[in-house]
Amino acid sequence: MNIFPWFQPIIEIASGRVAGYEALARTRNEKGEIVSAAQIFCDATRTIEERRDLDRHVRRQALEKFAGQQDNQFLTVNISPQWIDSLSNLDLLPTLEMLKDAGVSPDRVVIEITELNGDIERIRAFSERYRQEGVRIAFDDFGTGFQQLDRILAFRPDIIKLDMRMFRHGAQEHQKSALLQMVGDMGARLGCKIICEGVETPEEFFLALHCNASYIQGFIFDPALPEFVAEDAKCSQMNGLLNQHLDLAIDETTRRQWHAERLHSELIALRELLVSGGEGGLEAHHPDEDVLRFYICNRAGQQISPNYSYDLGIWQADDSVIGNNWSWRPYFYQLVGASDFERRVLRSSPYLDIATGERCYTLSLALDDTRVLLVDVKDRAKSKNQISSLISCHSDLMPALS
Repeated sequence: MNIFPWFQPIIEIASGRVAGYEALARTRNEKGEIVSAAQIFCDATRTIEERRDLDRHVRRQALEKFAGQQDNQFLTVNISPQWIDSLSNLDLLPTLEMLKDAGVSPDRVVIEITELNGDIERIRAFSERYRQEGVRIAFDDFGTGFQQLDRILAFRPDIIKLDMRMFRHGAQEHQKSALLQMVGDMGARLGCKIICEGVETPEEFFLALHCNASYIQGFIFDPALPEFVAEDAKCSQMNGLLNQHLDLAIDETTRRQWHAERLHSELIALRELLVSGGEGGLEAHHPDEDVLRFYICNRAGQQISPNYSYDLGIWQADDSVIGNNWSWRPYFYQLVGASDFERRVLRSSPYLDIATGERCYTLSLALDDTRVLLVDVKDRAKSKNQISSLISCHSDLMPALS
């Protein structure tokens, strides 16, 4: 078979340098065009042994060619759990032998575990065996199903590869930002670096930034190439994209800060009204248009007032929620535990309001020594740019109350 590796650059975000490559199998079609060889490894007319040997043939070529690259770059190679299951034992692993023959240090290689099938315990043992030799492990195509979480726990990858193509169809902006924040947080907590692959546009690049990604792989920089590129070949392009993101992020942050100042005035007015006149003085108060509702809790977290919402010029009171306990919410106990409790304003992470389906967040502040005011606020985009929903994943700065 005329099958051989090409190499797609993996770019480090912080430095802009080409930090590594993924080896991808290529072949020539009947017209002589270079195309992906992926279908060969799925060809049911070939035996597992034939497909495995072809895969190893490509892997060996890739390692031999990569051996001449700089020591600070890495190469990722794909291994299917199907090949792992076919190994008679884990004492003699073909890829480790290939590394020795090619003269490539194990710490420069990342094994990507692909597909969803395969015995989990077998994969875990396989991963540990490679890790003992200094080879890193990546979990490929994360995100196609939460059933993959058991595999994350089983073989504790060093790298998670997130395919950005999963966000191209169907997902709304707030869903994208929430999922990406979740993956980024999970990677940080597990000590995994994240490679976002399949990145094609500046918008997808910005999504990757908010996923806490360390590396970018995709057509926005390069497709798979027959030869390696200079280590600094993408630095200028990376800096341009980061500058574009910074300009957009600063603009959005400025808009949100202006909105935060407006809400600051709203909170002061509402607090003064409730402290001086109580809930009975609400009739003359017209809230900011982004206020969904407010309610009052005691310092133990128990709700002692109705939910008050303003609709069609009239305050509506929902008594059914009195007695609910919100002490377990971070924005409640962090406020009560703050040394400057009487001046602090805390903002929750964005969420979808169950009653209205709107994206919102909750502000909490002290009414007095014994009561806490909680205000649910609509989290509407401050600009039409996609960056708006991404920035909203992070806490806005709120000025302290005077």
